[in-house]
Amino acid sequence: MERRTFLATLGAATAMAGLPLSAQANPETVRLTLLHTNDTHSRIEPFGPGNGAISGKGGMARRATLVNELRKQLGNVLLLDAGDVFQGTPYFNQYKGALDYQLMSMVGYDAATLGNHDFDNGVDGLVAAMAQAKFPFVNCNFDMKGAPTLAKHVQPWLVKSMPGVKVGITGICVDFKGLVAPKNHEGVVWLDPIEALKPVIKLLREQEKVDMVVLLSHLGHDLKGTALDDLTLAAKLPGIDVIIGGHSHTFLEEPVRIKNAGGETLIFQVGFGGVNLGRMDFTLAKGVVKASSGGTVPVI
Repeated sequence: MERRTFLATLGAATAMAGLPLSAQANPETVRLTLLHTNDTHSRIEPFGPGNGAISGKGGMARRATLVNELRKQLGNVLLLDAGDVFQGTPYFNQYKGALDYQLMSMVGYDAATLGNHDFDNGVDGLVAAMAQAKFPFVNCNFDMKGAPTLAKHVQPWLVKSMPGVKVGITGICVDFKGLVAPKNHEGVVWLDPIEALKPVIKLLREQEKVDMVVLLSHLGHDLKGTALDDLTLAAKLPGIDVIIGGHSHTFLEEPVRIKNAGGETLIFQVGFGGVNLGRMDFTLAKGVVKASSGGTVPVI
């Protein structure tokens, strides 16, 4: 992108955070920024003309530039993805997802979860593409005992430790039924997300002593009661600070705040195709989230 346009975009992202990037943090508080994508669907290049409001947006090179500039300015930053990296352009047909994971590794993703389309070439195809990934995958609602090669690449949770803050990250996926052919998830059994999450949240909170729990969810934002979605899960299950969503290609301008028995859960999703980068900023004090803000950063 042109430097003038990029600086304008970065300036808008900075203003959204509520504090100048150069501000010195209170020594008793910690700042954390989550950058995120979902449903990028092998969109390596920007959308071309004829795509309406998203024409000219997106592209892996532009995303990399934006992420790199933000990392230079900010302190604690995590870059995360909520699944469905595969399927959607000839790049997937040619490279079977390996190019996506290679480029995501170059951008510096810290973790990702799996979506239903990531199984489009079967378990063996997914595992082959994962050989190019230099970042971990998380999911806690797959029983992978029947797919040991995939199980080697996916962990139920992980902890990212940065100066002054520990973040627990886990992931969940939508039910395969009606979305993934049985032969394409052979050996992988889908489990109820809420029941799968309960022990993971307990472990992260009580044993790992994390300051924040982040869920990478490929359930969908609001499915109107047809199936479990992010809104329903957040209301029912306390202990999750942030849900980074995917699957429904929902364009949110800012996080949705859901009250539950444990306090509040922020839910955010930024459309599809990598046209937007999600950004959420947090201020923590003694392991407790004291303030948060968020918004979309267009990849232009």
